[in-house]
Amino acid sequence: MGLSKTEVNLRRLLAAAPKQQNQAKLIHYITTLRELLEQLGAETASEGISSISKAKLNEYSEKIEALATNLSSPLTEAADRTSLEETTLRTSKVAIV
Repeated sequence: MGLSKTEVNLRRLLAAAPKQQNQAKLIHYITTLRELLEQLGAETASEGISSISKAKLNEYSEKIEALATNLSSPLTEAADRTSLEETTLRTSKVAIV
């Protein structure tokens, strides 16, 4: 059996997402990937069984969540750096006074 249109779109977007530099677009990609995954899980073949295995759905899900984690990591690192800089500034002000 061939791939469904939904699975083709999901694979295409999964391949393109790591190359996307625009954070806003990447967030949109991840949201769309999650929606496509949900649609793919709901699709059934003509015999009434799922058109895709649970293992494949889990594999796609793990890839999507890895992208989401990578997206949040730079934001967390930036917040940590800002917090460290603020702490350093407060400490230096106390030492100067």
